[in-house]
Amino acid sequence: MKTLDAQFRFSGERRQVTALFYDIVGSTELLLKSEPEQFFRSVSALHQNAETIIKRHGGFLHQRLGDGGCCFFGYPEQDEDAAENAVQSSLELIELAAKPKAKSRLVFKLRIGVATSLVVFSSEGNEIIGTAPILAARLQAEADPNSVLVAESTFQLTRSKFQYSLLREAKLKGFDEPIGLWRPQGRLEEPPGRALPQDLNRPIRGREKELTALSKAWDAASEGNGSAIALVGEAGIGKSKLVREFADRLTKTEHDTVVFQCNRRLESQPLHPFVAFLEAVVGASILRDGDTAAFLKALRATGRKLSEASAAAILSFTADQKSSNPGQIRTTDLSGRAFRQEVVEAATHLLTCKSSGTPTLLVFEDVHWADGMTVELMDRLGSLAHRLPVLILQTSRIRRSLAATTEMELTGLAPPAVRDLVASIWGEIPPPGLSDFILDQCDGMPLYAEELTDFFRGRHALGKGSPEWRGLLLDGGVTSLNDLLSARLAATGPARKVAQFASVIGREFSIPLLSYLLEETSHQAVDVHIERMLSQGIIEPLPTAPRTYQFRHVLMQEAAYGSLLKSDRRRIHRRIADLLIQERTPSLPAAIAAWQCAEAGLHVAAARFALAAAEASVLRSAMHEANVSLTLCAEAINNISSREADRTDLTLDLLKLQGVVATALEGEGSEVARRIYSRAMQLLQKQPSAVRERHFPLYWGWWFTAPNIQTQQSRARILVEDMQSVEDQETKLQSYHCGWATSFHAGEHNFCLDCVAKGLELYDSYRAVRNRAFFGGHDAKVCGLGESALSYLLLDEVDASEAAIQRCLDWAKSTEHVGSMVHGLYYAMVLRRCQGRYDDVYALGEKMLSLAEEHGLAASQARANMYCGWSELMTSSDENAGKRFEEALQLQQQLGTDDNFSMHSDMRAQVLHRLGRNDEALLTLQNAIDVGRSSGQLFWLPELYRHSAKLRHALSERPSSIKKDLANAIRIAEGQKATWLANRARNELDFFSR
Repeated sequence: MKTLDAQFRFSGERRQVTALFYDIVGSTELLLKSEPEQFFRSVSALHQNAETIIKRHGGFLHQRLGDGGCCFFGYPEQDEDAAENAVQSSLELIELAAKPKAKSRLVFKLRIGVATSLVVFSSEGNEIIGTAPILAARLQAEADPNSVLVAESTFQLTRSKFQYSLLREAKLKGFDEPIGLWRPQGRLEEPPGRALPQDLNRPIRGREKELTALSKAWDAASEGNGSAIALVGEAGIGKSKLVREFADRLTKTEHDTVVFQCNRRLESQPLHPFVAFLEAVVGASILRDGDTAAFLKALRATGRKLSEASAAAILSFTADQKSSNPGQIRTTDLSGRAFRQEVVEAATHLLTCKSSGTPTLLVFEDVHWADGMTVELMDRLGSLAHRLPVLILQTSRIRRSLAATTEMELTGLAPPAVRDLVASIWGEIPPPGLSDFILDQCDGMPLYAEELTDFFRGRHALGKGSPEWRGLLLDGGVTSLNDLLSARLAATGPARKVAQFASVIGREFSIPLLSYLLEETSHQAVDVHIERMLSQGIIEPLPTAPRTYQFRHVLMQEAAYGSLLKSDRRRIHRRIADLLIQERTPSLPAAIAAWQCAEAGLHVAAARFALAAAEASVLRSAMHEANVSLTLCAEAINNISSREADRTDLTLDLLKLQGVVATALEGEGSEVARRIYSRAMQLLQKQPSAVRERHFPLYWGWWFTAPNIQTQQSRARILVEDMQSVEDQETKLQSYHCGWATSFHAGEHNFCLDCVAKGLELYDSYRAVRNRAFFGGHDAKVCGLGESALSYLLLDEVDASEAAIQRCLDWAKSTEHVGSMVHGLYYAMVLRRCQGRYDDVYALGEKMLSLAEEHGLAASQARANMYCGWSELMTSSDENAGKRFEEALQLQQQLGTDDNFSMHSDMRAQVLHRLGRNDEALLTLQNAIDVGRSSGQLFWLPELYRHSAKLRHALSERPSSIKKDLANAIRIAEGQKATWLANRARNELDFFSR
């Protein structure tokens, strides 16, 4: 059976070691005065005896240098007594040299130097870089014959073990500052220390006030008046320990406890803690398959009764949502926020549906690493807790503003609490002053105090004073909490290396993956190491998954991870990454797989995993979470060589998702989104046609984010033309979608209707279910029918217009898709507004408003309020209606969604006219005309000119200016073949010409 070292040898490690150099005094003179053979035998015997002494004390002879030797202590096995053993070996070597020799042996005198420092060494031990070996060599050169000189670093670590005298300070070659030369003169008598087992279930100390507050909150929750409490404090302050202590006190009462663990590598995975909980309760396969019946049955077995609607919402979130074509993501679904809220509401219902009978403790650990949707879930739970038998506890290093959450800040323990803690660990009365010494060192941090007390207890510190305790810390190389945790790891022996491998996986790790990393190490051996780490309090079982463990504290994982050289970390990351790449379904989430590959230097694989994680988040409307993965993806691509074949495709896929996320987070017309799509098109236009087809979403985004209608229309024609030869029918349909959406605004109504007719011939209702989420957030058929209804009206084909708008509303309703239903209502509202049917506008607006408010669609709320306010004012003199219109118009402009500026400006002019502010109304129209001409939004220009003429008449302006406006209206309408608009302008001209 291979040993672990044979399977995977670290390329090196950072570690504190002690170097010992010995040298024969006057070896050249002795060689010249003696027989060469005798000299050789004598030197060989000296080296053999020296190696025996050094090995006996845990060191190894690194090199024989002819007349001397270089030795190291603390390697290959880490030894907290390395410095002590080195000094003891040096004294025994001097004693050996002073003993009488056989007549055939020469008498040697030795000079020895000893020094301690942090070094970096290779796994073979033949490359060691650090101060210790250099300084030890310099010291032995300064030593008198048959004497030892010890560096300050070694002296500080061993001064409680040996009697020393300071000879002098010397300026040594290569060292800027003078070096103290310490000579050990003998060993001080002291009983040997031993490590004591750690009690993992120690009661908490110094948190009585907090525990009392939690108990009161629980009593209230048990009566149906729950609450949310956030425990805030730095790492190691005892947040999780406080929660565990409190939970242990509830064991005798009937209740439920659910723990959600947030993960620093899963901030990009929405609702990860909740999904992990569900996987433990119902099984991952049910969640992936989206089986509602099986899901509800599994929940009922746990006493949870959930509505089918809530179950469907959760499963729509957890089910596999892989796209048939990975490039199908276009632009944000307008109902994305509503989807998030629906899922969060369903999750809240699931977590509280047992609460009517049993008090529930919900614990969210490490909330500083929570993803955005988990924060929303906690926020929603907190807002409802006051009327439920639920207590929500959150642990976090940072403050978060959450609904109805009371913050409980944990600071360092008070001095009496630290003394009590030390006494409870010591098991008897501790040495006088030790508690105060520990308090001074740990500054009230409980974890640090516990580790320090264990450290001293294992060394029998009874009767010592502050200088000796400080010396013990130096002896153990302890200057921080991390050093104490590293020492605890070192005390586990061979299990330490297993902990290092586990730390590379993450805070949580499974036995199968760990065994894979350890290759041929037997399962029995792995189990032994796991048991060792469990007994030492380094790891603990993870209750939510079989054969899975986590480091008891994240600081312990960081200590194990930090003890590895970067080169060795990378090799272990590489082994994990190779497995993830080979697996059909990676055993780790895509976000963690991306990180593993990035740390392994496999940047292509890292980019792909990061894209998969980002796409999964986008499909779940988790845009902030997607951004985290996209940032990692961008970093990975930057590290890929420009000669790499996959770099271009990966870059285009990255830009595709970045455009979706930027549109959702920054706004449809944001400069960020425009820059992303412009960069994408610059790259895409250099690619062959097959690549351009595959990345059609970038065409869509480029069209969608055009700065004005004129530019958008020119881009739409490019899309329609470039996609004529593509095989994918949906891609071709969406190119027509761009064509009809823009050509209507440009006043090209026949081209609009032609695009609708050709596009809807390709419409597939099955594929539409998926694609409507990414093509403007609405169904293409609803959009095409609504756009054609408007074009038919302006072309004076009223019957066709009425038929189209009815089909639009009917189809929108049949989709049961909020974005599509709101879109259909908007088209109907605009159509009735054109016709001046105020009551219909108001009714449609209120219906649209109700849907928008229910699903959190801010832009649609603004539009609905604007049209309702306008229609109210046009049929009454209610000033509140005008205020409603103005506020809604301003909100829509702030949201950056005013895609119908011409018509909305016309409505504002009408509102101002009704309020008797004709001068302002005329200025508004003139500005709208200027903007319409420059931007290319031409379809409503005839009406703007017609209303301008009416206002000029009301202001008693010259007839020539009135007729000029009407002439422009007629000319533009005829150019667009908009007969309905042209007739309205002619009627006005006839009226003013009488």
